[in-house]
Amino acid sequence: MTTAKQKLQKAFQRKCPNCGAPLKFDPTSGKLACEHCKSLVDFEQSKDVKERDFDEMYDFTPWKEDEVSAYRCANCGASSVVSRTALATTCPFCSSPVVLDEKTTGLVRPDSLVPFELSEKDAATQLAAWKKHKVFAPNKFRKHTRAKSVKGVFVPVWTFDAETLSQYNGRLGKHKTRTVRRNGKTYTETYTDWFRVSGEMPAIFDDIMIAGSSNVEAKYFNEVKSIDRTKYTVYTDEYLAGYVADNYTVAPQKAYNVAQKIMDGAIRDKILRKYNADVVGSLDVRTTEISRSFKYMLFPVYVAATKFRGKVYNQYVSGFWTNRNKLKASVSGNFPKSGWKIFFTVLAAVAVVGGLVALLVYAMLHGGVFDDFWSGWEFVW
Repeated sequence: MTTAKQKLQKAFQRKCPNCGAPLKFDPTSGKLACEHCKSLVDFEQSKDVKERDFDEMYDFTPWKEDEVSAYRCANCGASSVVSRTALATTCPFCSSPVVLDEKTTGLVRPDSLVPFELSEKDAATQLAAWKKHKVFAPNKFRKHTRAKSVKGVFVPVWTFDAETLSQYNGRLGKHKTRTVRRNGKTYTETYTDWFRVSGEMPAIFDDIMIAGSSNVEAKYFNEVKSIDRTKYTVYTDEYLAGYVADNYTVAPQKAYNVAQKIMDGAIRDKILRKYNADVVGSLDVRTTEISRSFKYMLFPVYVAATKFRGKVYNQYVSGFWTNRNKLKASVSGNFPKSGWKIFFTVLAAVAVVGGLVALLVYAMLHGGVFDDFWSGWEFVW
């Protein structure tokens, strides 16, 4: 019986033209690199990223079996795609073993991506700086960051563009203040001035980005994503060499339903801003979509999986630099908390508050003036 490893060895591999070793995409140079002889190999790259019409929403180009392999995590169920040049052994999301998934049909080849710009070493450095600020984390977690502890993962995303025209009518209000007199006294009160509105509101939306899988929680994905169109690149298999691509699990129409809610909220906010309104009494908005398009992209993220007391905590580093000096990347994620650190911090806070209360009580009981020995302030009772 042919093993999974034998199947991979028989598959096509992009090899170094000098020594024959497998090539890996190098984020620093933007080329394919040979880890054996250190050669760099150019490949065709294009920034000519195209939008796709909604009529093509389910008309995708599948990955071919000789291009990629699919892996399934035995623990968390994550489905990943890797280049045929790589043998994946652990899941990037939970560090558990993975097995070859024979059901490779239906894997969708993306139209575009944002290439990795950070190396594993860069990502580990960014993550280490983030960990040091987590004062309630166990000391071992804060100090332990190796380059091999982060894995480059392409996260699938859907991006949507739309031009809309909305008809609206309703009742909005502005908060105002006025001075009134009651029982011989003057008061300032707040009231709402209501008024009717109606009209048309045009809107244009560009690249509303919705995560294509749930392996990265939405709140963390939103903290490491970025819509920088200068980084968008037409997908070719060379970018996947040495990395993992998370297979999409959120259907495009479901993702667009989420995008529509975002657009609806933005349109309503735009109407409120037009009238400088503070509150909505009632607002009926009926939106017509004049045009719409989408892209299926891969987004670069470094993932770290930390196990602590039987639970897995994931941290994420954006695979691209977020400033021009290439010194900072976005980092997010959850982390284990040290019960002892939290306990002693709370205990110290209670002691400080108790000490301040005791000082105030002492001052009140002894009549008058005392000098605060911490700040030199004088308290008079």
